[in-house]
Amino acid sequence: MWGIFLYILDLVGLSPIPFLAELIGTTAPALKLLISILMGYPIAILYHHHIKDFFDYRNIYFIVCGVDMAFFNFGISMYHNMIPAIVIYMTTKFLGAGKMNAVITFVFNMGYLLIGYIVTESEDYDITWTMPHCVLTLKLMALSFDLWDGKKMIKGETLSENNKKTALLRAPSFVELIGFVYFPACFLVGPIFSFRRYIDFVMDKFPVEKEAKVYEKQALRRLLQGLGYLIAFQVGVYVFNVKYMLSDDFWETSIFYRHFYCGMWAHFALYKYISCWLLTEASCIRFGMSYNGVETTPEGKTISKWDGCNNIKLLRFEGATKFQHYIDSFNCNTNHFAAEYIYKRLKFLGNRNLSQFFTLLFLALWHGTRSGYYMTFFNEFLIMLMEKELEPIISKTELYNKLWSHNVTKYMLYGLLKMYTIVFMGWSLAPFDLKAFSKWWGVYSSLYYSGFVLFLPWAILYKPLLKMAIKASSVRRVRAD
Repeated sequence: MWGIFLYILDLVGLSPIPFLAELIGTTAPALKLLISILMGYPIAILYHHHIKDFFDYRNIYFIVCGVDMAFFNFGISMYHNMIPAIVIYMTTKFLGAGKMNAVITFVFNMGYLLIGYIVTESEDYDITWTMPHCVLTLKLMALSFDLWDGKKMIKGETLSENNKKTALLRAPSFVELIGFVYFPACFLVGPIFSFRRYIDFVMDKFPVEKEAKVYEKQALRRLLQGLGYLIAFQVGVYVFNVKYMLSDDFWETSIFYRHFYCGMWAHFALYKYISCWLLTEASCIRFGMSYNGVETTPEGKTISKWDGCNNIKLLRFEGATKFQHYIDSFNCNTNHFAAEYIYKRLKFLGNRNLSQFFTLLFLALWHGTRSGYYMTFFNEFLIMLMEKELEPIISKTELYNKLWSHNVTKYMLYGLLKMYTIVFMGWSLAPFDLKAFSKWWGVYSSLYYSGFVLFLPWAILYKPLLKMAIKASSVRRVRAD
């Protein structure tokens, strides 16, 4: 009950949190959040040493720890996170699993979240009850769809392999549901995971005892990586500061420097999320929640995998040379949710670009009501549209293949593409972080709207011109031969 104790100290003015926050240069809510995330690891250790053997108390332990954590961070406003859980329990109980239950859950949760944003959101980075609520929204939406898929399975309808893995043949009990909602390792910032994973973990379907040494080692490695990225974030945003980009001094530098600075700021700004996900994944692994089957090594040895709650692929992220690499590596569980529960279920639209547009619109709504969110996901739509159409065109050209086959030019090309991803990640992320139109538009002005110039005219100007140039080059080559 450490959270409630610290909250009471805060009420009477005796909490050390404000002093420590000022000492390290952050805010009290941010420090509370960090403390809570770090507490997930020892809570996992205590679970294995004192709670695991008492089967009937497992869900209770998760509830007590999660509620305590919620109270520490949000006080009495933590009740908001309980309401959607009660609603889905009641609708499932009275309506049963199915389409109606999924629709009601979707509409109610998105509506509740958006109202929360309207009431609490400001131009700053807010840490309020809406932070865990946005994670909870996806978890409960997925739960309702998984119950619907389970009903389809019972009727003998065909499901995809991914849907089969998460489909539920029975509704959760109230205690199971609340334990799922408040699971302490990832209640606050994710990662999200299916109820099927949660109940398999609680019911001892994962080889937790047998593979203890393996996952404990992996959990510790993730913990250290998380702490390393946390330090890198603090150093990076000190060197590359968003306040400087909003100042008049920023305009005094060269246009190339401004683009590079904005890109490096964005890269380190993302470390804030990466460090949180690594730390929460460490706790999930330490609990034994992250089991993901087995794999065979090149030497023929079978080993267990503990990456089921992985939300960031570090090597792919750091080595990204196109925006698809960022999508594949960053916020993986949310992207998986968007793909499985939004994009693929919009198949009836009959147009992939339209399905992608509405999926990105959903993600923007899910993040908040500020214009910056919508600009960021609109940027993603434009960039991905260009990349998906550009790559098949240029990959067939002789020049492109020659550049990648030469030992020197391939590294030059890699460096050029790496600079492209860093620079335009800065362009894309600036609205997301700054939120307010007046702020992010000011940054865009300092960059001379380069992203709009590069990506907006692709379909109507650059694409036709590129095809004409390649065709003309092919004709000249044929004539020369």
